[in-house]
Amino acid sequence: MNRKKELKKLKDYRRALYNIDMVQGFVNIGPMSNKEYNKLVPEQLKFLEDFKTSNDCINFIGEGHSENALEFESYPKHCVIGTEEAEFIKEFRNYLDLKNTRIYRKNSINGMFNDQLRKDILEMTNLDICVFVGVCEDLCVMDFVRTYARYLDEINRKVNLFVIEDAVDTFDSANHSRSEWKRIARMVMEQAGVIYVKDYAEFKEKEKVLMLGGK
Repeated sequence: MNRKKELKKLKDYRRALYNIDMVQGFVNIGPMSNKEYNKLVPEQLKFLEDFKTSNDCINFIGEGHSENALEFESYPKHCVIGTEEAEFIKEFRNYLDLKNTRIYRKNSINGMFNDQLRKDILEMTNLDICVFVGVCEDLCVMDFVRTYARYLDEINRKVNLFVIEDAVDTFDSANHSRSEWKRIARMVMEQAGVIYVKDYAEFKEKEKVLMLGGK
């Protein structure tokens, strides 16, 4: 992460967007990919454009496993750092080098174990609102968001947390019901105090009513 590229000091941000695991290895190529996730991109781009225009905080969380990652005992080998699978999808390339963008890598499902990310949250003393989008809703997104919420409790910080229904998803398989796990993930995150909204339009209405974020 190139901290020198930041447009503002971390303490000056009032809004933060977290885009979780929209990497090639989960979307387009490799044993863990699901091309259905491409359907999330248009909604996610609305948020990226909003946060870009307002010079608010954009964060990309991406799997970047070591060659011998312990996680590979539970899942097929995927998203090894330095490979194409670990690259963010091409639709986001114009946002990766913005002055208000930071990129964090993780070697496990939960991106909150990134030490630098937690340090940066500590510096965001004026943060009002966080938005979370990405995949997989019941794994990487749920673990990250729930731990984020508990970390805010730990540091006595009140922030409004939003998950965007049309910008998160998970997968269907023989032993993994997409609809059931989406229901469970939503329930778990809402119990942690997270606000679920359907899409960008509903988020903007909520933001307006609550007088959060923006300029």
